Amino acid sequence: MTSKAPAQVNKFADDSLEAVAYRVAEQFSTREFNDNNRLGYHIYRYLTGTIPTIDEAVRVSGVRLINGETIESVTEKVAQQLKELGKEVKRG
Repeated sequence: MTSKAPAQVNKFADDSLEAVAYRVAEQFSTREFNDNNRLGYHIYRYLTGTIPTIDEAVRVSGVRLINGETIESVTEKVAQQLKELGKEVKRG
């Protein structure tokens, strides 16, 4: 048993790339919570230039969807939301 309090969690600013990526990813219904996190991480990697296209970011994330959504529909929705937020979107 420990007597120390848990470490504080620092939140990202609402307009940071991290916050934008995870906010876009959380709208999708996935099998597990971690699928949304993985999708958000890959969207973040796209926004920082590590992944060249949004199509590849969604595909590589390996997100497992429910409610009949497809990878293509998720890619379209992600691209549309990023455009609405003023981010440049490259498609592949």
